[in-house]
Formats: sequence, structure tokens, C-alpha cells
Amino acid sequence: MNLADIKLNEVNETPSAGIEIYKDKYFNQIKEIFGDYVIRPITSTPHISYGNINFLGVPLVFPKSEGEVNYVHQHKSIDEWIKILKNKIEFKEMTEEGLFFLDYRKKLQEAYPDRNIYWYMSYEGPITSAYELMDTEFFYGLYDEPEKIKEFLRLLTLSIIEYTKFHHRVNKIPEFNEEGHGICDDIASMISPDMFEEIVLPYWDMYFSGVTSGKRHIHTEDHTYKTMRFLEKININSFDPSISPKLNPQLIRDNSRVPFYWRLGSFHYADLSVQDVKDWVYKAVEDGASNIFTGITHIMLDPDTIAKVKAFQEAAVNAKSMIDAGASRKEIGKLVSAGGIKKFWDRWPEDILNK
Repeated sequence: MNLADIKLNEVNETPSAGIEIYKDKYFNQIKEIFGDYVIRPITSTPHISYGNINFLGVPLVFPKSEGEVNYVHQHKSIDEWIKILKNKIEFKEMTEEGLFFLDYRKKLQEAYPDRNIYWYMSYEGPITSAYELMDTEFFYGLYDEPEKIKEFLRLLTLSIIEYTKFHHRVNKIPEFNEEGHGICDDIASMISPDMFEEIVLPYWDMYFSGVTSGKRHIHTEDHTYKTMRFLEKININSFDPSISPKLNPQLIRDNSRVPFYWRLGSFHYADLSVQDVKDWVYKAVEDGASNIFTGITHIMLDPDTIAKVKAFQEAAVNAKSMIDAGASRKEIGKLVSAGGIKKFWDRWPEDILNK
């Protein structure tokens, strides 16, 4: 969007804007800037995480500016939501927004007939979806009406399972994936560790059982080490904590055997040197990360940041080649500078001590 000088609201509202940003020339510019290792984004309709709740009757809001899509906050009681969920588990017909983005997808397909266009009216996990429907009343309900909350979560999880299958049908992929499946559920981190096994795990397990017999991947942000021990209990195969300032690779590794990702956020680069970025990579590998990644955004097009991204890629390639050649994680850790040893992880982020 930045290279094409197109705003987010234009992409959300206008298929012609979506067609423009996916032209080869812009991706080729990105590769010229950063290198051939950059992964091309899938060609898709605008990213919307609220497809499931939209199909439950929640209207979406598209700001006439740079803001992300939001939803109209609801004021229904838990009894009202239970009644709605009991009566609307299957998904067959499109909403107004769904039809718009289905037509949007058709126009993208006509523009790019050789690509598989993804309909991105997506969905969130059970706890995040519960918050979207009930707002803060969901958290009060955990204490005031715990049994009703469990019934609400059970029905909502069934709804998400059915919406996932519907979403797969639209995108012409198997409804039930035997290889594996993933889901995002950031608000789960707001559930107390003392309640996590009772309130979160049953519905994560129920969801995965309903959509796959293969590997289970969960993206869930802002956790502490206290919830790490639960991941293995429902056979999570890979965990992406993404932006979780109270975690670091050592804390995850020491409290869970589940393979995990470790992300360097776009906003982190401003406070790191080229050497810091290399140290970050090597220290993450030493301390147990099975996958490290970063994303390129519009705030990363200055020469200094470009050099840091290239350092990230070079260090990652070097670490992988060392592992492939039989090196241990400890040996890779020897590549971390003295300054990096001090910074990562006690001063990562700078103002949080992960004790």
C-alpha cells in the first residue's frame, strides 16, 4: 500500500485498489529493497478477523481513514447470546459484508486468473470471540455466572468450528484438514492462570478436534510463563507468542516442551543496532526457538532499518546452516556479542524484567 500510495480505507472499500497493490511491480520493488528471500503475501480480499461474529449478526465498521476494520459493540446478555447461538450454528448464506467481499474476490480473480485468491473473512478463537460478543461482561461472567459462561463458550466454539468449515468451503479447501490447522486467540492471555485449565483449554481442544486430526498451531499474545505449562495438555504442536513482552525464549523453553516461534516486531527495529539484531537471532536460537520471523511494514523503508532486516536474514540463514551441519544451540549462542548477552533477555524489552 505504501509503495502504491494507497490508503487502507481504499483497499477495504474498493476492489480496484486491492487489484493495484498486488501488482508484480510493487513486490518486485520490495525484493529490490530487501532481497529475494522476502515471502510474497497471498493475494486476498482485505484481512478481516471478524467474519464469524459478522455472520452472527454483528455489523462491521470501516473507518474513512487509516483505521483498521472494527465491529459494532453489542449489549446483549449472556442468555440472549446463548439463545442466538443455539439457533444459528450452521452457516450457509452470506451477510451483506460477506457478499461484498465475495464479489471483491471475484474481481481479484479476474485480474489475476493464475492465482488462488483467498477470501479473508476470517475468525478468531473462542476466548477472543467471546470478548468480541460480550465485551467486559464476559470477564464479569466468569465469576458471576461461571456455568452459563461455560455453556456460552461451548456453543460459541461449535459456531466457530462450523464457520471455519464454511470459510474453507468458500476458499475451496478441505473442511476438515487432516494435516493440521491453526487459530489466533489473543484474549486468552487475559484469563487468570488459575482459571486457564477450566476456561480456555476445553474450548481450544474442542475447536481443534472439530477441524483437524493433524498438527495444532496456536497464535496467542501477551502471555506470561505461568500459562506455558498448559499448551502440552491439549497437544499443541507449535506456539506463536508473537508480541508478548512478559515472555522470552528462556521462559518459554523452561516452562513448556512445545516448539515455539519468536518474532521481531517491526517497531523493535528502531531501538536496535545491526549487531543487536544479529544477537537477537542467535540468542533466540540458542534459547530454544524453533522458528524466528519478522514482518516488513511501511515504517521499515529507511536505509538503517533495511540494513537491520538484511542482518536478520543473514543471521537466520547462518544459524540454520549451522544446525543443518550438526551444530548445537550452545555453539550458535557463542556468536552472541558481550553486549547481546547483557541485553537479551533481562533487558528485553528494556523496561521489563522477566524474573
